[in-house]
Amino acid sequence: MSKQKRSPLARLAGALAKWLGSGIVATGALLPGPAPTQAAAYRSVEGAPAAWLNYASLVQRRVQDWLGQDDEPGRRLRASLEARSQQRGATPSFIARLWILANGKIERADFEGIDVAEAVALRALLAGRDVGAPPPADMSQPLHLKLSLRGQN
Repeated sequence: MSKQKRSPLARLAGALAKWLGSGIVATGALLPGPAPTQAAAYRSVEGAPAAWLNYASLVQRRVQDWLGQDDEPGRRLRASLEARSQQRGATPSFIARLWILANGKIERADFEGIDVAEAVALRALLAGRDVGAPPPADMSQPLHLKLSLRGQN
């Protein structure tokens, strides 16, 4: 399997995250992914239509906003991520797979690369949230987002 280069969109998301400063920041690749019945339709960022990329970017901004809120669940999650980051000596990153209903609400969220407690907290934070727009009708789901998180300074 060949190593994929970061797309210009992923590099832009990373630069935006650095510019935003402290707090939890979602960065990285926006990967529209396969629905369970659409595994053959999976497309990487490079092969995804512009409408999918625009929608993934919108969702990423919403997730970033929600993760950065100053409420109790957000503070606990940031503290957990910061502790893990300090233990490992690196900024943690993970994959979020989001299923979004035709009305724009997050129906389901699964994660890879975070512990169970963090996944439960993130799932509770995202469940039922409205991203502000419906997904493109032809977009494969779940939407895959590679997120990098850094704790508040």
